[in-house]
Amino acid sequence: MTGKLIGLGKLMRLEKPIGTFLLLWPTLSAFMILKDGSPTPVLVIIFCIGTFLMRSAGCVINDFFDRDFDGKVERTKNRPLVTGQVKGFEAITLFFILVSLSASLLFWTNKLTVIIACIGLIITVIYPLTKRFFELPQVFLGLAFSWGILMVSAAELDKISSTSLIIFSACFFWIMAYDTAYAMSDREGDLSIGLKSSAITFGKYSQKLIITFHLISLCLWSFSGFVEKINPIFYASIIICLVLVFFQFSLIRDENPEKCFTAFKRNNWIGISILLGTIFSSIL
Repeated sequence: MTGKLIGLGKLMRLEKPIGTFLLLWPTLSAFMILKDGSPTPVLVIIFCIGTFLMRSAGCVINDFFDRDFDGKVERTKNRPLVTGQVKGFEAITLFFILVSLSASLLFWTNKLTVIIACIGLIITVIYPLTKRFFELPQVFLGLAFSWGILMVSAAELDKISSTSLIIFSACFFWIMAYDTAYAMSDREGDLSIGLKSSAITFGKYSQKLIITFHLISLCLWSFSGFVEKINPIFYASIIICLVLVFFQFSLIRDENPEKCFTAFKRNNWIGISILLGTIFSSIL
């Protein structure tokens, strides 16, 4: 029983919270910007819980669809569905439990938020399958991971505001940047089993495009602050992020898989910097 629970925990990536953090920081930043530093506490709590649950659900369904591929790649060959620690029907059951728990949180929101959440769920389920036939599956991941921004706008404002679309776009390009770095660390494995990724599609242009995506993202974050007339202190966080992007480039420049993975993980600090910028700009 203990082994089964450990396997289910691994399936949810409980030991790797970086994915949850990369989802959570921009979501909280959107709350701060869209509500002028005064978000609804209950909604913030709901979205924090929902972010964890849906990230976990996304990991579960991803591993379920990829179970026949993961055993052929060194990094993923010990995942629970590959080793048999967790069975396929158990993974699907866990997925539906996580989605059901997430859905229960929507009772504290509104109709528009529910509609947007349903569309987001479809994108989350589709994403793992796009790696088989679409040259840029990161586009779908970017949509899935940015979708919470639209839900924040719907829950807090009962509409999709123009600023939320700007923040959504900023998150999308940020995700394209960091997941391409992640894909660079997996490129050889993906090529060997025939899966698609932005790192494969972009090839030798991957590094330049990663930096370009980062710069577009930071410009859009800055524009969202300008539109909402946010305290200029916010832009200090943008400058910090520029420095962090510069250091990331030094990691991905030689395309070393381990360094590319390190660059991916360091995006956590970019998300934290943006969030702190929104917090300090509202209290100072």
